[in-house]
Amino acid sequence: MKSNNSSSSLALSAALVVLVSSLLVASRRRRKRRDDDGSHTSSDTCGNDTTADTAAPSCPLGVNEEYLPSHVRREMHKHRKRMSKAAMLSMKTPMYDNVFMLSTEGQPMCTISMKKAKWYLKKGIAEWSSLPEHKQWTPEEKEGGAKCIRLLFEHNGSKERDTTSPESVYLRSVKKNICVSCGDDGHHMRHYIIPYAYRSLLPNEYKSHMSHDICILCPECHVDCERHSKRRMKQMERDLRTRLGREYNEPAMIEDPILYHVRSCALALVKSRERMPLERIKEYEVVVREYLASTCEIDSEEELTKAELEKACAVNHKVKNRKSPRICVCASSSALTRIIENMKQTSSADRR
Repeated sequence: MKSNNSSSSLALSAALVVLVSSLLVASRRRRKRRDDDGSHTSSDTCGNDTTADTAAPSCPLGVNEEYLPSHVRREMHKHRKRMSKAAMLSMKTPMYDNVFMLSTEGQPMCTISMKKAKWYLKKGIAEWSSLPEHKQWTPEEKEGGAKCIRLLFEHNGSKERDTTSPESVYLRSVKKNICVSCGDDGHHMRHYIIPYAYRSLLPNEYKSHMSHDICILCPECHVDCERHSKRRMKQMERDLRTRLGREYNEPAMIEDPILYHVRSCALALVKSRERMPLERIKEYEVVVREYLASTCEIDSEEELTKAELEKACAVNHKVKNRKSPRICVCASSSALTRIIENMKQTSSADRR
């Protein structure tokens, strides 16, 4: 009977967490829509609405927050803390400017940022142009006044360019400044599909001119995606440590026997001094005093005080293992390199 009650309570708690999370997301979206609608009214009205939203307590299910389970209150606190910092951590400008770059014949090549377009113009190798009558231009692109630059030189590979490949179609498409997961058009954050810890160690050919490896996510989706990424990185580390053998199984931190002995002596003097023989007390005091003297804390002849013993008890006896390199990052980045090479070989074989 007790097991049935415990299982039912766990199921009810899990359902409550899911329901509260969905209510928080829906509340955030409703608040955003109200803010967007209120931006067209007077400033006084906007101020009153903002004050009302701020003053209104967050009470999902109409229940006072103090009566909710502790783990639900903790998640709600984390959510409010994240949302309070969303404006500060999010991008201040749109990620995609969608400036079309045309070839000398006026054919679309790709979309670039305004910064890169101005670089081409400054170098005198491109000029502002208008949208050509091309079947791939949508009415929205023409009516929105999309900007174009046209190259003044014949770029490399212009004759052999495959305009039907998925990569070419993606480069010519208009990128929307919305979250790729939920479609939210509010605060955005850059998300690296390949974690930066791996990306920094990849060969330059795999990270140069690869801007589409970065996508847009809203703060909530970014947190959820990062959680899964960290879990995947830890799983890759465990698999690679097992596969690569003893060399890569060295722990990142090891115990220093000298510091461990100093800490043990100090703990014994603090906790068990009354039950220890006098000779052992003197021996332990010599060990602790020599360590503190080596760190210029005290003179080697001074008596130990309670504060000095507590300082010796707090010694960190774990140090970095110099035999253990950046195992997770280096091994995982090399594995990613092999995966990319296999993908390139498979792609070239399919084209043939």
